[in-house]
Amino acid sequence: MRRPDRGGSSCARTLDLSVNHFLITYNEKAVILHYLIHIKPRTLAKTEKIYEVSRFEKLSIKNELFRAHQKKFPPSSIAYDGESNLFGAVRLPTGEFEVDLRGRKFVVGIEFKKKIELSHLRDRPIPGELLQGLNVIVREDSLKQKIACRRNIYSTNRAFQLGRGITALLGLQQTLASTETGPVLRINYSITPFINSGPVLQFLNEHLGLPFDEMTQLTESERSAVKEALNGLQVTVTHRRSKEKFTALGLTSLVTEKIVFRDDRLDKEVNLVDYYKNRYLIEIKFRRLPCLDLSKNQMNFVPMEFCELVEGQRYPRDRLRGEEERALRQVASVHPMRRKKMIIEMVHAKDGPCRGELAKKFKIGIISDMTQVTGRVLECPNLRLKNLRGKFYKFRSQDGDCQWNLMKNKLLEGQKLEHWAILDFSAKPSNSSQRRLDTSFFTENLVERLRHHGIQINKDPAFVQESSMAALSSYRRLYGELKKAKQTPNGHPIQLLICAMAGRHPGYKSLKLICETELGIMTQCCISYQANDRAKKDKYLGNLALKINAKLGGTNVELYDPLPRMSDRPFMLIGADVNHPPCRNTTSPSIAAVVATVNYPQPHKYISRVRCQKHRVEQILELGEMCKELVERYAGINGVRPEKIVYFRDGVSDGQFDMVLNKELKDLKSSIETEQYSPTITVVVAQKRHHTRLFPFLKDVSVSGQRRTKNGIGNVPPGTVVDTGIVDPLAFNFYLCSHFGSLGASKPTHYYVLHDEHGFTSDEMQKLIYDLCFTFARCTKPVSLVPPVYYADLVAYRGRLYFEGLSTRRLTSFDHAVLPKLHERVETGMFYA
Repeated sequence: MRRPDRGGSSCARTLDLSVNHFLITYNEKAVILHYLIHIKPRTLAKTEKIYEVSRFEKLSIKNELFRAHQKKFPPSSIAYDGESNLFGAVRLPTGEFEVDLRGRKFVVGIEFKKKIELSHLRDRPIPGELLQGLNVIVREDSLKQKIACRRNIYSTNRAFQLGRGITALLGLQQTLASTETGPVLRINYSITPFINSGPVLQFLNEHLGLPFDEMTQLTESERSAVKEALNGLQVTVTHRRSKEKFTALGLTSLVTEKIVFRDDRLDKEVNLVDYYKNRYLIEIKFRRLPCLDLSKNQMNFVPMEFCELVEGQRYPRDRLRGEEERALRQVASVHPMRRKKMIIEMVHAKDGPCRGELAKKFKIGIISDMTQVTGRVLECPNLRLKNLRGKFYKFRSQDGDCQWNLMKNKLLEGQKLEHWAILDFSAKPSNSSQRRLDTSFFTENLVERLRHHGIQINKDPAFVQESSMAALSSYRRLYGELKKAKQTPNGHPIQLLICAMAGRHPGYKSLKLICETELGIMTQCCISYQANDRAKKDKYLGNLALKINAKLGGTNVELYDPLPRMSDRPFMLIGADVNHPPCRNTTSPSIAAVVATVNYPQPHKYISRVRCQKHRVEQILELGEMCKELVERYAGINGVRPEKIVYFRDGVSDGQFDMVLNKELKDLKSSIETEQYSPTITVVVAQKRHHTRLFPFLKDVSVSGQRRTKNGIGNVPPGTVVDTGIVDPLAFNFYLCSHFGSLGASKPTHYYVLHDEHGFTSDEMQKLIYDLCFTFARCTKPVSLVPPVYYADLVAYRGRLYFEGLSTRRLTSFDHAVLPKLHERVETGMFYA
């Protein structure tokens, strides 16, 4: 929908900003010639199967075609999207061409589609095919001698070693977009860990610490570790001239010297060692190692000593060790002014965006200065707090971080905690470097802190049950330990079970699954070394108090004033998100979660629903059913259904807005509406996956960032909103940086209002979202994302833990599963807080 006004005007003050948007320059008379390219194998016989050509093969076939016909297909005048689109600065021949690639013949069909004039960049909206073509051109122009990873581009010249065969590469993220000021290239600094290219055995030596010689044999545990480290990685082989890439699918069950297969050329059984000696004239050195399996359909076993890892393969961040993650975070979280300087340096570099031959051929470039805009800093909302004497009062933060002081206040509605206990897995740690929980110190200080904040907790736990870290590795044993801790010796259900661990452990997934779906136990986990830290106990115990009170159904803080457009009638805030499996996982389902408020006029209590759905499906397939359950629960608590609903959706791109409106909104309405009940609905999308960054425009601050700005770190202050200049000119959208950025450069959230039946103005919608950011239960300051979406993200992640816990129990993985229902004693609480 279009913005209902010219943008907001309400603010405490205005702020001059630099934004990492760089205006595109172009020749209005220039054109882009759009062609379709179709690649298929030439079948020689009816019995020969047609297989799908991979993306890598398509690129190789296109390159071979261009090499064979350089005059007809000048590479410096053509951009290719890797699939079916070519964009030319000159006319290309059409028709069919035959290409021979590694002995296999392919037919390449080229068809002219359309001439696209760059003068249409003045149009509103800019034609989608023009933006698509320019994105492909700009990306390919930047790729020379660089590594492409998803939409990002990295340079091997900017690298630092993380250890274990992992290197962090610095690069840039760039996307082309239409804004009020015109077409821009959004450019941001990026850093990502990659696996070192080179010999597989060298990587295994660095990554797993495995030494290799001619006598090396793998134990079962080493074999399992090697398989996990190499699974899904791409390799090339050194015993052939071919540069073909293969995917490592696993290891052979036999070691190399024992592998025998039938050689069709010789029509007899041959040993793999002899085969390599006779066919390739090379001796296999590491004969007691297994081979890599490089094919799904036919035998292709290759000794690991002849395999090399391909350049440009991402290493999953969630697999980094603690010190590696900290080193990466230190480089990624650079000072805002340093980040700004690095972006400008990348733009000005000789190999920077739109500085190559391809961009010149299409007559496009960029202005090398950041876009300047004026932002507004919204007023902090009034909060309702309770002082240490138990009196309610109105509070508005005057500090730069907009924080309220937990030590000087009680929680607004502290709950009663009579029956609680400790299950101490740290009593028997996994290794000598781990420390067990100091139970008496922890218990004494926890009770004192919870009482200080108004939680009425019994002085002593019902019991302290000692266990071991080893119990977390066995589902059956863990279930037994938790079942024993389900109730007090007097038979009362445990309200809260504190689970102490000596360190992070995969068994956490099973623990949450068992407690929240089978036994109905609300849990709070803690790490023993953090709980024992006397220097940081105030902050640690304060955070625990916030989480525990929220899980028990209490209220930590609430807004003092009513929300705009909402508080005159019963209303509900809904948040929704989908959690997808990691990119290398091709089978696990996606997890959809929906949360909703059940109290008004000051919403801060949420209930949730979570479902599995098909792998990487973004549409929430059971949204209507989940929302219907939530509306009915709301009616059961309040005696009335919500008359107004604001649906906040996370994780969808611009191209999925139609899906949200035409499928999810339609499903929501059809599921909850009746002849007697038809609430008004507003739909808002929150986007965090974008490249826009806001920098204070300070003339007296050097780009080295030596001078600190008012909020202490060089970031924009909380409440900074921009709804002109850099926004989509045809939509109701704005950027809001609602949080205090204490580390690195703050990322604003980009909000789009897709549908509105309540008549929000820009000021009202911005205030609604910013005010809600102060109500997140875990924090005493505003968060970066509107809480309904934040909670939905937490619930979706919890659903992922449930699925992985089920997978370990069932030893299986499946595309579409049914998660167990939440236990009735847990489902009405904020167990995920």
